[in-house]
Amino acid sequence: MNTKDAASSKVSALVSWKKRSKISGYQIRFSLKKNMKGAKTVTVSKAKKTKVTIKGLKKGKTYYFSIRTYKKKGKKYYSAWSTPKKLKVK
Repeated sequence: MNTKDAASSKVSALVSWKKRSKISGYQIRFSLKKNMKGAKTVTVSKAKKTKVTIKGLKKGKTYYFSIRTYKKKGKKYYSAWSTPKKLKVK
């Protein structure tokens, strides 16, 4: 997973990751705390997609991002969350 500042007037971050096979989608969570307490989650339901822009972030704050995959087989099965990566929003 890679994180970098998106070039725009809005405060956002572009989160990208390597494509995985045999999955249904991804979940990305982000938080101001490394332990991910109070994290918000974004679901990407297209398995071929490998990036998403997270909007509404606060300038000057450091965010932590983590990702996991899921597969639908009647119900959803989730992988473990990745180790959080940090990004300081400028």
